[in-house]
Amino acid sequence: MTHRFAQFEIDEARRELRAGEQVLPLQPRVFDLLVFLAKNQERVVPKDELLDAVWPDVTVADGSLQRAVSLARTALAGVGAEDVIRTYNRQGYRLCAAQPPIPVADAGADVLEQARTAYAAGDWETVMARLETVDQIEGLGAEDLQRWAHAAQCAGKPHAAIPQLERAVAAYSVRGDRRRAAWTAILLGLLRVEWREPVLAKGWYHRATRLLADEPPCREKGYLDFLGARLAFQANDIENTLALARRARETGEQFNDPDLEGLGLVYTGESNLYLGHIREGLAAIDEAGASVVASGLSPWAGGLVYCSVIYSCMSRSDWHRATQWTDQFTRWSADKGTDGYPGLCRMHRAEVLTVRGDLAEAEVEIRGTIETLAQHAPWAEGDAWLVLGDILLAKGDYPAARAAYQHANQLGWESHFNIALLHFAEGDPTAAARLLTHAIAGNAWSCRARRGQALAYLAIVTTAIGRLDEARSAIAELKRDPDLISTPALQALLDRAQGELA
Repeated sequence: MTHRFAQFEIDEARRELRAGEQVLPLQPRVFDLLVFLAKNQERVVPKDELLDAVWPDVTVADGSLQRAVSLARTALAGVGAEDVIRTYNRQGYRLCAAQPPIPVADAGADVLEQARTAYAAGDWETVMARLETVDQIEGLGAEDLQRWAHAAQCAGKPHAAIPQLERAVAAYSVRGDRRRAAWTAILLGLLRVEWREPVLAKGWYHRATRLLADEPPCREKGYLDFLGARLAFQANDIENTLALARRARETGEQFNDPDLEGLGLVYTGESNLYLGHIREGLAAIDEAGASVVASGLSPWAGGLVYCSVIYSCMSRSDWHRATQWTDQFTRWSADKGTDGYPGLCRMHRAEVLTVRGDLAEAEVEIRGTIETLAQHAPWAEGDAWLVLGDILLAKGDYPAARAAYQHANQLGWESHFNIALLHFAEGDPTAAARLLTHAIAGNAWSCRARRGQALAYLAIVTTAIGRLDEARSAIAELKRDPDLISTPALQALLDRAQGELA
């Protein structure tokens, strides 16, 4: 049979997806997914039904379905057809042809009500389409502009939220609502942080600070502290990050704002980990992760919390924690019907595959992720290049690994620790020791999160060049603070260092 939707044609017999004369390559499961959705275009197909149809007689996790949908969307978007596969919160997926413009006669209050109903249901694509229609006809108020921006974030299009938020700030300011204008400025600051635009982020931070200067204690001041914490974290000012994060959490608790409380909590945890307060940090990190479900955090805040939790686990080689939180993140994202942080689960999966030694699959996964992150989550793009560098280092492709680390550096992700390991692999332990010593002494970003690893490797590389007193000193520091090596992987690294020294 042949099925048609939008500008595409699926030929089942030839197993081809065509856009005009172009045949789009698809993995077999992804092709089967599109065929089943094309056969059922008239309805929303539940997730369980799709799992049974595409993976018959095989038990797979929801994450496999999510990944297939993501690959299908990427293939369709590659020829200019975005948003063809719609996610319906708690229901499933539907294949939709490009929506025709809504006639002007049907717009106005009815269409605005449709947008607000879709917003409550989490149908983000419909929210954006309907609000855009109303905006073209009669313009939107500040509150609906914010709804449009929030829908864009939850649909995995954060950059599309920026112009709507800028208009909302102006609208609130015109009517003299300083607190809401400040709140929207804070959201713009957070988005600019994620788009690697720190100058603009600081500009919105200062604007919000001025707007809130004469306001009594309020939740908006808590979010201002959270934005300040993120800016301080990027500047490697961890002590200030901790103080601001704690204040944000306390404000969230005071004003019964679960989002703010969870965000403050996760940054409190990360800051403690970077300062070497491992137990306090892990307790806060785990509580923040649990709060996403327990307190019903929004898709935006919940996604940010989960990403921070998983990153912290990965940095400490805490694969047990990382696996559990990644599975939880995947289930939560599917349940929320949100693509607010596309690509991040795949990046973490590539890290796990690397540790397991599945390097070929890990490289395919991370290379497919980098482009997605560049488009939708650029703040994490540099991290993905570090992961690619680690994969190439493990494969023995040292020139390509160095290029990947240098690119990560250009994107703002300091890579001294990774490059030191590259020097050691290339047979230059002296250069590795010099770089590690400098990075640890200077509290470099790449070593603050993984001090246990850094000290263990310092012992290994200084042993290799006969500087045994330095190796003993590094091992002694690890033994004085066992929290630095409290995961099985880190303990194994310490055992290796002690073995080589012996």
